[in-house]
Amino acid sequence: MSNKKLFLSLVYSSIAILILVSLGIWQLERLRWKTNILSSMKLSLSMPPIKISSEIIDNINKYSYRRIALTGSYLNDNHFTIYSKVLNKKVGKHLVVPFKTQYGTILVNRGFIPKDFNLISEIESGLVTINGIVKFQQKINYFTPKNNIYKNEWYYININDSSDYLSAQLLNFYIVEENNIEEEYPVGSQYNINIPNDHLQYAITWFSLALALSIFMNIFWRKNVS
Repeated sequence: MSNKKLFLSLVYSSIAILILVSLGIWQLERLRWKTNILSSMKLSLSMPPIKISSEIIDNINKYSYRRIALTGSYLNDNHFTIYSKVLNKKVGKHLVVPFKTQYGTILVNRGFIPKDFNLISEIESGLVTINGIVKFQQKINYFTPKNNIYKNEWYYININDSSDYLSAQLLNFYIVEENNIEEEYPVGSQYNINIPNDHLQYAITWFSLALALSIFMNIFWRKNVS
């Protein structure tokens, strides 16, 4: 092999190795970032609920996944449901109801209901106090259909869509209501903190590829310069 081709092979391989190492380092940074988030979520969920207040509303971004207690009334006539959801091999939906408080109206995901759940006769009315966790507008993946507010078809919670559909001013977060063991339905606490954290595996993969390429180039270089 000519010296020029050998030199170019060395340059391109070195660039490839640098890219692979950079990807590995980036995955380690992602690992640390996600580990901190998961730890923060678990800590927030382990703490007792705090009573909603104007101060909390003003600083709500600090309270993601924080358990919170609020008093108000469900606006049951304006509910909608998110589908399709499965719980214990039973197909159903999530019941979402606006909840009117002295601080404003908040969307509440009350939890799972089966397809045959009688909304008219079984949902609560009047002044109640509930506990739930604070969440913000969901990010959706590519495969999730978009909400169609004109057909009342819902696949995820979107505050802006919900405000338009309900013709109501909603606060910029929603509550996932905790399960009430005295009620068969809705089944509350429908949140997931078992978020995959596979960044260490990805980092090992990138570093392994960089090492393999380095070994190959070392063999290749020795063979062509000897």
